[in-house]
Amino acid sequence: MNWRQAVAGIAVLASACTSVPPPGPAVTLEIAGAPLSAEETGQAFLYRVPGPDDPAGIAAQTWSMLGREDRAAMTGDSEYLPQPCTPAPDTPKGRQSVIAEIAAQAATSRIVIVNESHTVTRHRDTVRQLLGALRPLGFSVYAAETFSNAEDEADPVAQHSVLAWPHLLDGYYSREPVFGSTVREAKRLGYRLVAYEQTPSQSAPEGADRATSIAARETAQAANLAAILAGMAPEEKLLVHVGYSHAAETPLGQHGDLWMAARLKTATGVDPLTVSQTLCSSEGGEPFLALLPEDRPAGMVDIVLSQPVTRFRDGRPLWRREAGAIAVPIPDELRRTNQPLIVEAFVAGEPFDAVPMDRVYLEPGEDIPLMLPPGSYRLRAVVPATG
Repeated sequence: MNWRQAVAGIAVLASACTSVPPPGPAVTLEIAGAPLSAEETGQAFLYRVPGPDDPAGIAAQTWSMLGREDRAAMTGDSEYLPQPCTPAPDTPKGRQSVIAEIAAQAATSRIVIVNESHTVTRHRDTVRQLLGALRPLGFSVYAAETFSNAEDEADPVAQHSVLAWPHLLDGYYSREPVFGSTVREAKRLGYRLVAYEQTPSQSAPEGADRATSIAARETAQAANLAAILAGMAPEEKLLVHVGYSHAAETPLGQHGDLWMAARLKTATGVDPLTVSQTLCSSEGGEPFLALLPEDRPAGMVDIVLSQPVTRFRDGRPLWRREAGAIAVPIPDELRRTNQPLIVEAFVAGEPFDAVPMDRVYLEPGEDIPLMLPPGSYRLRAVVPATG
């Protein structure tokens, strides 16, 4: 087969599983051409498969970026293990109910800070849902830790503000498709996207110890967010999307590290509503609001959201099907290559500079589907980098 002759108009009937094609909306696929090498994409690092020498945490994040959270879970990463918490009394359960409850508590807040795991993609979809629930309350500025903060020129998210789609250069974690969908939703809802990460001149000196490095970064993030807040109109509100401990309002650890949320509160005098998704996870069931674990300092965060531990079907997170994504088999034309591939699905009409709607790594013999909403897509296959 001549791979340079694109295979166009391959219609795939969508289904909730890969084995039985019940009636449903169609996903139309077009194969863009022959598989590329990772180097040909200009972003080879994004297509590197974890190696045996990678630390477990780095390997888990990399597998997540490649659409294989099932393999991330196999690294033993604790974020895919239960961390039981006690449900908060008199609070609702269920995906929509907890979002509505968080929004209700946010109604009187000027700043909401919500954290995520950099591996568990469900957390990013929760932020996507919060963007919609908070928008009618006056929230109109979306700041994400991942967004690259340029020192001497406009930030990438500012340069790309006119685009309806998320750009690969907006940030690192936002290259992951579920995060990309969150950015896409923020743009659709009319949020202004801003970067607040520390810049090189704000970083600790090279060789600085851990405490000094943390203090420099948290101080810089808080100062940058305070400047963003000062430039906002009085009626505008700010949603800040962070990782892990940056949402903490109290000192943490044996060294009493003071994280961004606490420093922002001091710098602005504004008490943020802080939401953690990383303190608890349940064996199954629905998301619920939980009590702060007893081993955490009182007042660490305002809201603890317990998500179910990620479960998988056909190598993909089950929650994505439950949220309406369609499992779409990889076309045979790509599977005949008899080599590992990373397959990406781009919204038809968008360039390869966009964050794809899905990305998945598969090896010969693996039956791993793409997870897509109904629509038309252009597929690109990339031969992964190793080493």
